[in-house]
Amino acid sequence: MEFSCTARQGERHVVLTVSGDVDLAAHARFQAEAEPWAAAPHDLILDCSGVTFLDSMGLRVLVQLRRLVTDDGREFALRAPSESVRRVLELAGVESLFPVVAADSGVEPGAEPDPEPDPDPVS
Repeated sequence: MEFSCTARQGERHVVLTVSGDVDLAAHARFQAEAEPWAAAPHDLILDCSGVTFLDSMGLRVLVQLRRLVTDDGREFALRAPSESVRRVLELAGVESLFPVVAADSGVEPGAEPDPEPDPDPVS
């Protein structure tokens, strides 16, 4: 499956939605698209529910993103990681480094979800 990475910025966090194969062929693109968001002054939530494959190069990018965010005192979490992601994290022994939030929960544990934008801001 083709790799994609999209971002949605909320008031207190950025949600990066990653899907497809995160492997040797896609890791440089993943890193290039995700690092600017990891450097932004917001918490970072990585939605991995659509990741179909993750290899060691993709895992390397995850670890680097986590470090960039947490070294700056911000929060980093995975949202609803796919079975492929959970398996690699477990095999590598790093699952404890990555807090997980459910797909249907608020973005941050214990935080209120961002309000919906006003559909009619002119009125």
